Amino acid sequence: MMLETMLRRAAPRVAILLLASLLAGCATDALQREGSRLIDEGRYEEGLAKLDQAVREQPRDAATNMTQTTQRARVIAALLATAERARLMRDHNAATRGFERVLALDPANERAREALRQLDQLRNAGETVRQAQAALRRGDPDGADRLVRPVLALDPRNDAALALKREIEDMRASNVTPYPQLRSKMSAPVTLEFRDGNLKQIFEVLSRNAGINFLFDKDVKPDLKATLFVRQVPVEQAVELLLLQNQLQQKIISDNTVMIYPDTPQKQRDYLDLTIRTFHLANTDAKTAMNMVKTLLKTKDVFIDERLNTLTMRDTPDAIRLAEKLLTAQGLPEPEVVLEVEVMEVSRQRILDLGLQWPSTFGILRPDLGGPPGTLSQYRGIDRDRITIGPSPELRINANDSDVNTLANPVIRVSNKEKARIHIGQRVPVVSATSTPSTQGPVITESIQYLEVGLKLEVEPTVHLNDEVLIKIGLEVSKATAQTPTKNGTIPVQVDTRNAATSLRLKDGETQILAGLMRNDHDVSGNRIPGLGDIPGLGRLFGSNKDTIGKSELVLSITPRIVRNMPYMNPYDIEYPSGTEAVLKARTEPLLRMTTTAPAVGGAPAPANAMTRDAIAPVPAPAAVAALAPPASAGSDVPAVATAAASPAAATLSWTAPAGLKPGEETDVILRANVTQPLSTATVQFAYDPAALRVVAVTEGDVMNADGAITSFAPRIDDKTGRMFVALSRSAPQGARGDGALMRLRVVALPGSAAPAELKVTSVSAFGEGNRPVSIPLPAALALGARP
Repeated sequence: MMLETMLRRAAPRVAILLLASLLAGCATDALQREGSRLIDEGRYEEGLAKLDQAVREQPRDAATNMTQTTQRARVIAALLATAERARLMRDHNAATRGFERVLALDPANERAREALRQLDQLRNAGETVRQAQAALRRGDPDGADRLVRPVLALDPRNDAALALKREIEDMRASNVTPYPQLRSKMSAPVTLEFRDGNLKQIFEVLSRNAGINFLFDKDVKPDLKATLFVRQVPVEQAVELLLLQNQLQQKIISDNTVMIYPDTPQKQRDYLDLTIRTFHLANTDAKTAMNMVKTLLKTKDVFIDERLNTLTMRDTPDAIRLAEKLLTAQGLPEPEVVLEVEVMEVSRQRILDLGLQWPSTFGILRPDLGGPPGTLSQYRGIDRDRITIGPSPELRINANDSDVNTLANPVIRVSNKEKARIHIGQRVPVVSATSTPSTQGPVITESIQYLEVGLKLEVEPTVHLNDEVLIKIGLEVSKATAQTPTKNGTIPVQVDTRNAATSLRLKDGETQILAGLMRNDHDVSGNRIPGLGDIPGLGRLFGSNKDTIGKSELVLSITPRIVRNMPYMNPYDIEYPSGTEAVLKARTEPLLRMTTTAPAVGGAPAPANAMTRDAIAPVPAPAAVAALAPPASAGSDVPAVATAAASPAAATLSWTAPAGLKPGEETDVILRANVTQPLSTATVQFAYDPAALRVVAVTEGDVMNADGAITSFAPRIDDKTGRMFVALSRSAPQGARGDGALMRLRVVALPGSAAPAELKVTSVSAFGEGNRPVSIPLPAALALGARP
């Protein structure tokens, strides 16, 4: 009675608890549905907040926790993918917002943290690229190169840095002269005439007039002499020639200070600065890269990490630069090609079974059993009821046709010189039996092996630079047919196989069909009465003939489509100076930066041993000729130094062009030159926006060949990058003079471009008679505005 009373009192409470649990469960389900809906709509934070609320209300519900965990992982993956796409598209602001959203949801996400750190570095890299571009505009390609190299080390796919690197190399290539010459921003060409001059006194003269401090190692002999007769060479090349004569080397201490020391292995170890550089290799094996560096650069201190595929080396800065060029040239991605293959097998079979099948055997049914067995007495009384024939006579009228077409159309992507294998068919079990003798009789053991039958295709492509693909093809078509079982019950398998192997070279997108793998079978079988069945025309009345005609043909069609090929490399990336066998040099760097020159101290004429220094200015500037003489005692062989006046520009350039261009209109633009000093060779580099302007053709003007001299005119147009290079030279020993057209450019304004078409000369490298460098200032940019 008491228990019933307690149950009656507890029932309402239990009902209330059940109702509350039910309502809570319904609320939790509603939160889950609402959160999932918001996530599907792209409102990730709101949706996850709903799911978090559902988990807080039902912390022990496994389904709710699983939903919240799964959706959170899905949202984070989606945000990371979106941010990565923005980073690849160079939209750093959108990428930053995406990764910050990931960190707001998952503060411990290391991938987002690392991405934000890299984005911060890339923002700084953008400012560095802008500084490098400004340096290049100032005519300082070396300073621009020093700024852009760390950016490419951080982001090898930085488009702005890559474009700037190409501009730097183009500017350097355009300034290459026909003879070995060092370029310097701090000095103009000089003429040196020394005969058995004391080396230290010669350097003293150079120091006084060029503003360079020369320090000598204690082991440099004080009585060294030099004989040198050179004309029109930069100061730093003159210094190198003096050092080369006496087996000396130099180390740049600062902008105007050089240490000179003997060129011995011990001194090299004392003075040469070494640099450590780590290369992250993307497409080159670390061991292969190490062997190349050791073989070509003779570097001893090399370490590779096969786990990270990195190479770390310690060597001189020139060796590091050469290694960078080598690894860049060898680190190109492997070409890839997509092979579209179609394999078709056409089989036809024609069966004609026509004629009258006569009995071929006779038998006796129930012979008499009397008499000795096997005697003729047993066959007495045989009549038609006891004679059997077999088989029963049949009239065969049957024709059967069957056509089978087997088609396979695989599409595979293969790397260069890698094998790809396609198998379309089945694996047929083949049972083999092994008999082992024993005292209780032979023991038969069976084993099963699987034989691949059907279509098997093996290809190995080799992609060439001219967008042709060499393909090695191996094709096999096989068919398995079960045969009559053996006495042991093993079923042998007959395999019919057709193979073809060949090599062919196709262009990108070219289709080649390989056919002719045919098989013709003609099987004739008959059951005829001898003699009568051989009568032409009537033979089928006295027998039956079965004709089976089978024909099958295999056709292979293959089309290569190059996905990625090795790009054509610039000439300066595949051929560049590397120094001597003893000393590596990436290229000749400017020696020093000269800030000031010594003032004139007198007007005495120069003696026989003289150094003449010709200063070249970009614009004409009259100046007096002053003689500079260092203090010297009587009888000293120290030469005097004379500096010449700054020479005027050899030519001035100007444009002749229409006032404007209509979209799609072609016109001629003339680059005129007023040549006032003899001009023998010139290399002109142009730049334009390839989206607004296209250069159709470039033809030679009449300035260089006005006197009928034989000239060379070599233009090169790159419409993809908007760069153009034109090299002009004349074979006559005298340089050209006059006023006229240097070259004519046929250009067309492209429709759909918002920016005005602009054409500008970015650099000019010119030489006069005797390969003497001359100065030609750059003209203003030509703006071809749109004309209505």
